Amino acid sequence: MCWGELLWDRFVDADRLGGAAANVAFHARALGAETALISCVGDDDLGVRALEVMRGHGVDVSQVRVDALAPTGSVQVTLVDGQPRFVMSQTAAWDRIELTEPARELVREADVLFYGSLAQRTPLAQGALREALCIDGPLRVCDVNLRPPHVSRAAVELCLRCAHVVKMNEKERADLDELLGTPDIVATLLDHGVRVVAVTLGERGAELHVPGATLHAAVATAMPGGDPVGAGDAFSAVLGLSACLGHSPQRMLACANRYAAYVAAQPGAMPPTPGFAKELLSLARDALD
Repeated sequence: MCWGELLWDRFVDADRLGGAAANVAFHARALGAETALISCVGDDDLGVRALEVMRGHGVDVSQVRVDALAPTGSVQVTLVDGQPRFVMSQTAAWDRIELTEPARELVREADVLFYGSLAQRTPLAQGALREALCIDGPLRVCDVNLRPPHVSRAAVELCLRCAHVVKMNEKERADLDELLGTPDIVATLLDHGVRVVAVTLGERGAELHVPGATLHAAVATAMPGGDPVGAGDAFSAVLGLSACLGHSPQRMLACANRYAAYVAAQPGAMPPTPGFAKELLSLARDALD
């Protein structure tokens, strides 16, 4: 189950579907899990296309609302020294996510709930997520996903306080220390009951923190010609499913790192599924269907 933004990434050469929650939903499905998305699109052509694409990839979009009061979200994406820079639309349908009764039931039945801070930039959406996070049952996986200027301390604190598993990149690690006034956000989260904290390091791979241990993995060899957009979401999808399945920290990190490296070597956030994807989580379909 994924909660959050469904939007269009507008590159110089093409528009490609994206949004952190939508990307995670896509990758979780590619890895063999039954996946649903709770989001909101506008009553427009972009919204129709977004729903068609997600359905085509096997994601349940029955709880993606169509809202006549705001357009489907979009973000301008440019690559600077190989790293993405984002300029988001100020008004978007995904700011208006609601926890309907059918959506509440989906959350209650889910094994994993993926979410982040970006889709909580309005009081309406933040309140809906707060309700969802009060529902017992799912393993709660938070991808911090800071996108200045759309950063709210209250939203970040809510996301982190309720998480079992947290993923961030190394810049977000430093930004969280500054935002929350912590000397080491990773240690703070582990001290407050978070089970796993992952920090992605770009071309240098990633590290995984669990109580009493820190694991490191170098990035897997990637093919040239891609961009890193969506690689972190791919990492989150593997990490959350692997944690739900009870895999060892070593396996969680190795599998998430390998899959994210593949996505970073492709254009866009939702590339064709590699042949090795379901080998990473061979038990995912049986355990999560």
